[in-house]
Amino acid sequence: MRPIPVDIVPSHVYLSSADQATLFGVGYAMTIATEHSQGGQVVYEESVDVFAKLKRSLSLRILGPNWERSHVEVTPTEAVYLGLNLPEVKTGTLMDAASCRLVGPHGEVTLPVGLIIPRPHLTCSATDAAELHLQNGDAVSVELVGDYRRVLNDILVRVHPTFRLRLELHQDYARSLWITRPTHASLR
Repeated sequence: MRPIPVDIVPSHVYLSSADQATLFGVGYAMTIATEHSQGGQVVYEESVDVFAKLKRSLSLRILGPNWERSHVEVTPTEAVYLGLNLPEVKTGTLMDAASCRLVGPHGEVTLPVGLIIPRPHLTCSATDAAELHLQNGDAVSVELVGDYRRVLNDILVRVHPTFRLRLELHQDYARSLWITRPTHASLR
């Protein structure tokens, strides 16, 4: 079975077109810093300040393109720093999301439900999914390749035409697993 690259995804913000206009001004053109590991997605140079229950904030980069609804993805450690205790959820699932406020150079936006901790997930295209006998929404176990065996269970499978085969983890997971260099995983 082919190795699956492990991506450690920094905390980030997705913006709707309307919220981007409020935060940066109508007609503002975002500056692409780099391509994201997922096809069709980019990391912008721009960032916004994210506030929740406490007065302190995080400055987080924006990922594009625009989403239908704005939301923020942080680690458990960052959520606690902002005064929140949240469960891990599927990326983009906002029913258990916390309220937060985004502040940009031109304005601010309050998201009544908008801040989540993303659950680790395996992304793949429909072709990869068929080859690996997976379906969108499946839960799988993966083993990290390395000096000692580390198995992660209940990893959510996400299938989309533009996705590349990747195991995506937030930074707290990477630290807890002592991932310090490029790593691969395999399905169990």
